[in-house]
Amino acid sequence: MTIKTAVSVNDGKRQGLQESAAEAALEAAAVNMRRSIEALRPALASVPFPVSPSMVQGLQETENAWRSIEQQFGLLDGAEVGALLGSKARGRSSYAADKRKAGQLIGIKRRNSLLYPGFQFGQQRGEVREVIPALIGIIRQFERSEDDLAQWLCDPSGYLDGGRPVDYLDEPGKVLAAAEGHYGVQW
Repeated sequence: MTIKTAVSVNDGKRQGLQESAAEAALEAAAVNMRRSIEALRPALASVPFPVSPSMVQGLQETENAWRSIEQQFGLLDGAEVGALLGSKARGRSSYAADKRKAGQLIGIKRRNSLLYPGFQFGQQRGEVREVIPALIGIIRQFERSEDDLAQWLCDPSGYLDGGRPVDYLDEPGKVLAAAEGHYGVQW
């Protein structure tokens, strides 16, 4: 076999593997689409009034954002937060819930649970970033939710020249000014 023939054979195998991978990806997408339709159809049918396509699109964009936050930073349950913060209590999840009620942690409701975005914890074990309680104070002042704050932190902000507030959590002054601007704006 010549070198040219060997290269041609290898190219053919590579192309076959790429086509096989593309077919597998398409099949996975089709299965995901069918499952999504099967899950969404009954939910939409149970709503007593018409649901606009833009509302459904908005809900999907929000869900995608939560999944991105979970993938990038993690969403910890109360027991994990208690352990991370060094709680010695038996009920570590209640420790996290108490911290949240006191305005020291961001907690979001997902999948019938209260979860805590990982971005609010510092590099050192047992540490909540110092800016978090101040951010919670701002949203409480403007009667906004912790869900809203978590989403805002992970979205690009014009107050930070298109940067995400979550990337500036170690610069409290910048993030707090951006939050005041965002939440304090009146139309």
